[in-house]
This record gives sequence, structure tokens and C-alpha cells, in this order.
Amino acid sequence: MIGNRNLLLYHTEDKSSLALQLHHCGMQHCTPDYSFHISMRPYHIIHFVLDGHGTFVNSSGSYHLQKGQAFFIPAGSSAHYKASHNDPWKYCWIGVYADITNPYLKYIFENNSIININMNLLELEQLILSIISVTDSRIINIKQYKEHDFPGEQFIPITLPSQALEANSKLLHLFSKLIETQTDNVFQLSTIEDHAIAAKSFIDEHFSEPIKVQDVANALHIHPNYLSQIFHDKYKQSPKAYLNSFQLHKPLYF
Repeated sequence: MIGNRNLLLYHTEDKSSLALQLHHCGMQHCTPDYSFHISMRPYHIIHFVLDGHGTFVNSSGSYHLQKGQAFFIPAGSSAHYKASHNDPWKYCWIGVYADITNPYLKYIFENNSIININMNLLELEQLILSIISVTDSRIINIKQYKEHDFPGEQFIPITLPSQALEANSKLLHLFSKLIETQTDNVFQLSTIEDHAIAAKSFIDEHFSEPIKVQDVANALHIHPNYLSQIFHDKYKQSPKAYLNSFQLHKPLYF
């Protein structure tokens, strides 16, 4: 097993503001019947199955997965997965922080936990290896990972800001390729309704804090006047009125 982990994130108290930030990544060719349980984590985890078979279990059910598929474990969720006895899988994974307004995970997975990978698997493996190579120079020119070349667990931490930036730039490149292959690239980056719903969600989650409409607009990176207009179009009242009502009376959700 090889990989790296961004230790600098442990010094970042407010991770909710991170738009798309690598927490860790790795690659492993599992032994027969190898299993792992993911308890609730504050970051999202994506596994890409590069070869073999295995079973993935989450709150929705149990799924048999194989080469060319990926499974998604959202932040705050638990899951369990196990490699096949006869044909154990080889997979790579990434753990990422993403805030509530970040659309990229949704573009790739929509509302699914499992997808078929449209991207070339060798290219995908090389992109993951490029992230790991930021802290492990041995694999800079390696095209495919072989477990016997790297026995045991060989995680080399990210400890320098320059490494964190380089690793994250490679993560963003990976996401650009995934979105290019998993979507038709004709979607709107952010619809009016999406912004209104996101604003309401932000208010619902932060109503107990001393927030203002400007804070909501800042969180969504839009102008407060635009926010007021689209919120009124969607919910027939201004965001200020909704926020005030929520803080005073905690009304029922729409």
C-alpha cells in the first residue's frame, strides 16, 4: 500500500470553508478477503476499482463491484467493503474536503454511491500515482502500481505548504478529467434555483449563529442583491425575512 496524507490540514480549525482540498490518497492491491470499515469521517472518500472484485456495503445495501467501477462514501457516513476471495480487487482512493456549495462531487456521482468509470483506467491510475509522487519520488516514472514493489504500508505525509499546493493541483487535474469523462459538459455551472436552495440550506444550518444576509451571500460567492431576488422568486419572501423568522420562531421548513 502506498499513499500520502496532508498533515497540514490538522492545523486548520474551520475545514467547512475548504472548497476542494485533498486530505489523503492511496493505492492498494488487496489480499483475498481483505476488509475495511469506514466510520464517520469529516471528509468524503472515493474508491476507484482498477482490477478484481469486491463487495461494498453502505446504508442503502450491499453491492458487488468490479474493475471499472467506483464507490463514494460521503462525509459523515459509514461503510464497509471487502475484497473477493478468488479475485481480490486493486483500488485507489482519495479523501477530500468539500464545502456545501461545491458542485464537483455531484457532477461525478449525482446522487449515486456507485458509478461506472468512463475514464481510461490506466490514465486514472497514473493521475493518482502523480498525487502520491509529490511525497514519494520513487514512483515519479512508474506507470502502474505493483504491491510487491512496495510491501506493507508506505504512507509518506505531506508536511510542507508547497507539497500541499502541488498535491492539490494534481487532485484538481484529476477531477477535471473525471468531470470531462463522466458528464456531457453541457450543464449549467450554477442555476438560479441551485443558489436559492443553497442559501436556504446555509440559513437552516447556521440560524443559531449571528449571521446576516451578507454572510449567506459571501458563502455562496454571489451579490446580496442577487441573493435577495432569487430567494424571493423561489420562496416568496426575502432571505432576511426568512432568517429573522427562523431565528425568532424556528418555523417549519419549506
